[in-house]
Amino acid sequence: MQRIFYNRFFRLTLLVGLVSSAMAQEKPASPPPSPEVQAVIEELRTLRIPETLSFLKRVDPKVFAQALKTLEGRWAMNLGSRWSVPFPDLSTEAGEWELLQYREKLSREFAQLPRAILDPLAYWRMSWSPEFLNLPDEEQNQILQTENAFRSGAFLERLTPVQREAVYELHDLGTAIHNRHSGLAGILKEHYAFFTLWGPEKLHQVLQARWSAAEFLKALARIFFDEDGEWKLSRMPSWFWQEIAEFAEGPNAYPTFSLMAMSSRLPGSSFFGAHDALVFLARAMKDEQMTRAVDEVHGRVDADFAAAKKEAGD
Repeated sequence: MQRIFYNRFFRLTLLVGLVSSAMAQEKPASPPPSPEVQAVIEELRTLRIPETLSFLKRVDPKVFAQALKTLEGRWAMNLGSRWSVPFPDLSTEAGEWELLQYREKLSREFAQLPRAILDPLAYWRMSWSPEFLNLPDEEQNQILQTENAFRSGAFLERLTPVQREAVYELHDLGTAIHNRHSGLAGILKEHYAFFTLWGPEKLHQVLQARWSAAEFLKALARIFFDEDGEWKLSRMPSWFWQEIAEFAEGPNAYPTFSLMAMSSRLPGSSFFGAHDALVFLARAMKDEQMTRAVDEVHGRVDADFAAAKKEAGD
């Protein structure tokens, strides 16, 4: 059912994009772009990632924003979102890992761009160009993954320096563990030592923003899975568990889980893993208030997706 919903949601989004594009084309002809805007469009057409990111760091933000207001400019940005490296083979674990690492690298590059560039890019990401379907599959995948990297980068740019650093540290730890093949005991030991070094103040700050909180919960879900679904509270200082409990009962829990649910609500996803981790933590701490808070958040997210499925005609 989940897969059917996402497929239908994609088709609905595609249809809306096509209709919007057609309506835009029916409007009276707009004046031609200025020479400066046309120059930006023409250069974008010739670029590929990562050269496009270098271009975005030096282009005039006002001219760039004007370019992306045009159909021609948004399509040029699509062309500039293709890669200069081949798309990984996702039929292998090595290919999936390569894609994850490259997308993370691009996200950090996007996060360094000024807000005056990121805001027009947000409009570009929500737009649709019919020519997209005429591209080879590999180039389509490259553009979609660039869009995903931009989305992550835009969230990262809005974090505080401490929150952004924490997200990068989480990703770097995951990469280091993957490369070292530490074994289950070693993985758990590294994670617990890492969070101990954070201390309560840094963890508290991380849990204040939905993007950094979501990245922390993804790591927490993996730890919970590695612990065979049973928390051993003695592994960490009491402040660690208390900060998580306060987060679950606080105002950022719902936005965070809603964000995670947008990525996937399929069994085995980080969304369900983090939910289960908090449910069992509440039981281990004998915290009924936390249990009620987690159930309420889960119910709100379920209601949101039920409404979305109904709107999509499922």
